[in-house]
Amino acid sequence: MNKKNYKKEILIKTALVIAIIVVVNVISTRFFTRVDLTRDKTFTLSDISKNIVDSLDDKLVIKVFFSENLPAPYNNLRRDLKDILNDYRTYSHGNLIYEFYNPSGEEGNTELAKEAQKYGIQPGEMRVIENDRVEVKVAYMGMAFLYKGKQEVIPWFQSLENIEYEITGKIKKIMTDKKKKIGFLSGHGEFDPTKSNQLYQKLSEQYDITTVMIGNNRAVPIDVDILMIVGPKAKITENQKYMIDQFIMRGGKVAWLLNRIAPVQQMQMAVADVVPTEIDDLLLNYGIRINNDLVRDVSCLNFGLFGWDPYMPFVTNIDPENPAFQYNKRVLLSLASTIDLSAAQGKNIIAKPLMLSSDKSGRAENVFFLSPDEFKNKPMDSLFNQKNLILGATYTGNFTSLYKDKTIPIDTSADAFPVYDSIKIDQTQKETKMLVIGDGDFIDESIVRYNNENMFFFMNIIDYLADDIGLAQIRSKTASEQPMEPVSDGTKKFVKFFNLIFPPLIVLLFGLWMWNNRKRRRNKLKSF
Repeated sequence: MNKKNYKKEILIKTALVIAIIVVVNVISTRFFTRVDLTRDKTFTLSDISKNIVDSLDDKLVIKVFFSENLPAPYNNLRRDLKDILNDYRTYSHGNLIYEFYNPSGEEGNTELAKEAQKYGIQPGEMRVIENDRVEVKVAYMGMAFLYKGKQEVIPWFQSLENIEYEITGKIKKIMTDKKKKIGFLSGHGEFDPTKSNQLYQKLSEQYDITTVMIGNNRAVPIDVDILMIVGPKAKITENQKYMIDQFIMRGGKVAWLLNRIAPVQQMQMAVADVVPTEIDDLLLNYGIRINNDLVRDVSCLNFGLFGWDPYMPFVTNIDPENPAFQYNKRVLLSLASTIDLSAAQGKNIIAKPLMLSSDKSGRAENVFFLSPDEFKNKPMDSLFNQKNLILGATYTGNFTSLYKDKTIPIDTSADAFPVYDSIKIDQTQKETKMLVIGDGDFIDESIVRYNNENMFFFMNIIDYLADDIGLAQIRSKTASEQPMEPVSDGTKKFVKFFNLIFPPLIVLLFGLWMWNNRKRRRNKLKSF
């Protein structure tokens, strides 16, 4: 091949490569695909997000007020957010439109700043390092959603963690005309959601939240869809039990998050005792039995903060087949009791375990000492000799009333409300469901501070009962770091010695191969 033909061939090959690159770029602007290798598909839109934007029947406009030319680590946020919004736009079939605005950094942006603030998007401060100094930058990072005369807003974000949940939640909310109502039972020392600002705010975005006072012949309000019974500490009267029962018979759904055992005040000793709620007959009627025991677990808080940390298990064995909880990785419980599923036998109820203890757990029964001295000088095998104890369960089916063939228990106290004629319901007319956990304190702020995923798990419970599991799935995709799965001692030793031996062995074999090749070439040259 002469020099001229050689140059011609090089030019043709170069032109072909450039042409291929141009064609690929043109195609990629019209079609997109990604390979998401993360376990939870963190960077892929979930089906619920796709379905929600697919169901848009009018134009949804997202105005993104985002300052440009931000320093690291915020400089890539704009581009990554644009990629996510492109995905939403693709699945909306043209009904979702987004626009980026820069209210700072350029002349003439006073009007944009006023518009952003009109939507409730205020500039925020961020600390950045520039020229080897820590400086405070003022920037806009917010989104306004406009649809059919309604508006929602994400006023501020500094990362894209859980941004899909935030965006999809706002779109769903702005499309929904009527929200489901969640009632929290009160009057017996139960958990009060209004005292947990972050939880209350997040729940209020998707649901109407109310407290429910029953008894004195008052029923659960007819507009309540889900009743949350979280950690009652006092007796629930017969009239109150009847009102809960009739709520279930109407098709209402209940979360029983109950402290079976709770600490009691006592001089010099840390002890616990049975909580006197007196609702065992009601629970057993539905096939639910919470045992009088305390679960201790090797997988526990283990910070030495409470003294009875082994009674605070970190639960990682959560039903992977339940889509509402499949992304929850661990939940921290406090003084949890086991659940006996055999009580549901013969009641045509499907009872399934939701949460299990680890392979090294145990139970305390009858007497409940919480002092750390209880765990001293005792062999591990005797304390943690059980596994996979049931700590939470779901119950689905048609339930029968505890008060079938019984007289309605009427409250005759002086302050009771008048009794009007009412029809007692003896059987649920359609399938309903309940969720039970042998602990009601895991959502308390004193526990949540050590494991923020408890809050996401609690919200997923409500989504599960509300048949709104789509948001539960995407809420937990990036709620916490992935905990390492436990491995056996044999596996640990294998990985250790593999890392010590295999890399040097590969280098040695490669060196021998290279040395042998060079030796062969030298011998070949000598033969000429």
